[in-house]
Amino acid sequence: MKQAEERYRKLERDALSPEQQRIFDDIALPRHGQVPAPFHIYLESPELCQLVQALGAFCRYRTGLSPLLSETAILTTAASWKAAYEFEVHAGEALKAGVPEAVVEALRQGRAPSIEDPDMDLVYRFSAVFYEKRDVPDELFEEATSRFGRRTVVELVGVLGYYSMLAIALRVFRVPASAAD
Repeated sequence: MKQAEERYRKLERDALSPEQQRIFDDIALPRHGQVPAPFHIYLESPELCQLVQALGAFCRYRTGLSPLLSETAILTTAASWKAAYEFEVHAGEALKAGVPEAVVEALRQGRAPSIEDPDMDLVYRFSAVFYEKRDVPDELFEEATSRFGRRTVVELVGVLGYYSMLAIALRVFRVPASAAD
């Protein structure tokens, strides 16, 4: 029986087209020369990769969510999709942003965490309920828009969508958690 080809492959900069090299360099520059695994996938389509990178920069650094809240949404997304690479990368970022270790571990184990911070709890509940029900009940939507404002809720939904897109690619291309090293 023929062995299936590895789905994920880490691209070497020198083997890329000039267009891919430019995008590779744009991604690597703010990351101390590193290009995360999802972008090795998306570089196969340079235009898509460039757009993914731009959306990611907004979702990661320019929403109305604090790093604590953003990382809570990202970890909840990674846990929901069982995207081990995404979870491992963001577990460290979440801890740096102030997400308690017990919350990170509960999510890693697929359990609902006990969260004391009310804003963090709201982001977690909003995200987890959406992934479970594929909807957000009116009461939870109203609570989120009252607490954060409509614009930030729109941006939260954008974060959930962006990191779901990455998680899907990571799952389809079977990127292991070890690629986060």
